[in-house]
Amino acid sequence: MKLSLCCISLRLQERGHKFQTMTYTRFSSLPRAEAIKILSERILNNFEVTGKIIQYCHQSGIEGYRLSSNITPIINHPDVNLSLLDLPNADKIFNEINNIKNIIKFTGVRVSAHPSEYISLSSDDNFVISNSIRDLESHAELFDLFDLPQDHRSPLNIHVRQDGDPEEISNIVCKNFDKLSDSVKKRLVFEVNDNVGGTWNISNLVKYFYNKIYVPITFDSLHRRFCSILPEQEDFNLAFATWKHTPLFHFSDGVDNTRKHSDYTDLLPNSFGKDIFWDVELKAKDLAIEKILLTLKEKSLHLESSLQYK
Repeated sequence: MKLSLCCISLRLQERGHKFQTMTYTRFSSLPRAEAIKILSERILNNFEVTGKIIQYCHQSGIEGYRLSSNITPIINHPDVNLSLLDLPNADKIFNEINNIKNIIKFTGVRVSAHPSEYISLSSDDNFVISNSIRDLESHAELFDLFDLPQDHRSPLNIHVRQDGDPEEISNIVCKNFDKLSDSVKKRLVFEVNDNVGGTWNISNLVKYFYNKIYVPITFDSLHRRFCSILPEQEDFNLAFATWKHTPLFHFSDGVDNTRKHSDYTDLLPNSFGKDIFWDVELKAKDLAIEKILLTLKEKSLHLESSLQYK
């Protein structure tokens, strides 16, 4: 079982290695040159922390890492509109990007991303579509800088959140999908979404997206509970069949059987005998993964002990 850490390491935070952000309100309150200098320093810090987290994953038996979607805060804001090359310490930033690229190659840690929840390819608002495409392209550009494969080994995972007629919505999404670069298209995956109407269960995602534009479908152990029309293993197998590479699925549990992600769980991901990477979306992050890995080790030792006595 291959487990993947989502964005933040609580262990490294304890040692002072934390991501830093900057709001547009703060940026715009400062003289532009000063704001850019502060932003540049925070972005450099975020790349340094990213490299440390990937190394930490490798050392801790965690085989995947979901990049933070806020490594480069607000540079895509239309009133900021900066590239990494515009930043005053761009040389240090690109040295760190090259360092991360080498760490990924050396460790073999699988890298993915789950861009902002506000991304929508189903909106009828051109401003929303424009911002969504810009955000997706910036993720893909970063993946390319890290020399990650342009395929679903390095997935960009998003939701289709809009309820309604699935045929109508899928037509809008497919039209906007055509506006994306190959770097995004070749990595994009759609995750099951437990929206109120239950439109985007796994069955509909397969029917209206995989069967049309061959976008793989992400199984999520928590979300599917609230919108599924099929037993868990059937949903799992439907999603699994859409992937050419080892799937990256999502594992979590809900507080008191709700949609709210719990800190820990006594459950284990069920891979139904398949080779799967699991993004662990429990709120305790790597602490929760440590608990899962310990449980798996104890189960393995118990099995070995049982076999010795047979």
